[in-house]
Amino acid sequence: MSHVVVVGAGIGGLTAAYFAIKAGHSVTVLEASSRVGGAVQFQVVETSEGPLGADVGAEAYASRSRLVEELMKDLGLANRLVSPNPAGSWLYLPEIGAVPAPKLGMWGIPGDPHAAEVVAALGPEAAARAAQELDLPMDTWAKRRAAGESITVGELVADRFGPTVLERLVAPVVSGVHSADPYGIDIDTIAPGLIEKSIEYGSVAKAIAALRAAAPPGAAVKSLRGGMQKLVDALTAYVQTHGQLRLRSNVVALDARARTVHVEYGDLVQADHIVLALDAPTAHDVVSTITPFERPALLERPDYGAGVGLVMLALDSPALDAHPRGTGMLVSPSVTDVVAKAATHVTAKWGWARDVVTRLSQHRHIVRLSYGRITDPSDGSAPGYATPEDALSDIAFTDLATLFDLPEQYVLDNIVGADVARWRDAMPLTTPQNVQRIDAVRQAVEHFDWLHVTGAWFAGTGIAAITQHSSALSINRLQ
Repeated sequence: MSHVVVVGAGIGGLTAAYFAIKAGHSVTVLEASSRVGGAVQFQVVETSEGPLGADVGAEAYASRSRLVEELMKDLGLANRLVSPNPAGSWLYLPEIGAVPAPKLGMWGIPGDPHAAEVVAALGPEAAARAAQELDLPMDTWAKRRAAGESITVGELVADRFGPTVLERLVAPVVSGVHSADPYGIDIDTIAPGLIEKSIEYGSVAKAIAALRAAAPPGAAVKSLRGGMQKLVDALTAYVQTHGQLRLRSNVVALDARARTVHVEYGDLVQADHIVLALDAPTAHDVVSTITPFERPALLERPDYGAGVGLVMLALDSPALDAHPRGTGMLVSPSVTDVVAKAATHVTAKWGWARDVVTRLSQHRHIVRLSYGRITDPSDGSAPGYATPEDALSDIAFTDLATLFDLPEQYVLDNIVGADVARWRDAMPLTTPQNVQRIDAVRQAVEHFDWLHVTGAWFAGTGIAAITQHSSALSINRLQ
């Protein structure tokens, strides 16, 4: 039986530990902070009637993942699985304001350019241009794929559908979900296999329609009653029962000869395998402590994105009872009257959250607003991660009023609680240079058959992608 040391207790580290234990290994998890879960976090807003909580990190997972479903069952969480309100989300666009988001699409790319909601969002002229995509040859993109060239979301969408689709449908989604510039993110990162399918069908829209038609029935995402923190709690309990979890254990160095991790102000932990479930900048720092002649050269340290600030608001508002913006909104980067990049109407999206808040007040709602785009200046001057809490909350009050078409004074009079959460290490910078730096860390780690990496920076965004990566690691590498 091998001893596996997992460095980091985010969702990547916890799932890596879970699968390693299931494979028969002895496992020790070392976490630098005092909390587990990483980008899965449940936050409580205090109100006069009592505390209210909701996810302020990952709030769901892609339901197409059978592996996550099996994980949930094994951890005894199957009876907690829930689907979101099928009403869908909205977009907030320049000039026209709030409109329902197209129902058939992928990352904002329409699967039916003729759909009424696409025409409403684009206008007749831009919608007609988008519809031309159905008959445009894919020759250029087939040649680029054959040549192994990187294809960004921005260049593909602008060429195939026109710039208005990029600005009004795709940019709000890519910016809101990935905090990325469409021209700075590879299409394979968010939609693996789409280019190949588009070449097969002769159209990106046709490929998306086919992929959606072939998808299993039901919601595209699922969550857990009570929030995704329940998954973290269950994984933590499993690791503590069958392995060892040590908090406040900051790993600062590796000894390649002894296969040992050095814990700051602590001991040395020997392992047969070491899994770095860390963000790439921290993984870079740890890997760089290995004697230079024993590892490939690393590039410059990878960089974080600008970071994100999230404001969670609780308010009493009969005007929100009818869910006037569906489950929430994604905001076009081109708008000038709203600062937020996204707003989630939590109590409209998740029935369990609605049930909790209405026990306290009949018209109680929770809305979560997100701030910080990848295009923000690095000096922290744009509202987001670095903005003081009171200032960010004030911006959120104004944005909520605009997005939901409410008088600002009405919002201010009915707020009953607010809190701010901040994320930085969960957000990699998406420039080509940073992608190369991250890949250099991965290549350096692969130089050793006992050293491995996992987590969102290396597996991709989302609980399903991370879980799949951690599972493959335990099956193929931890021998």
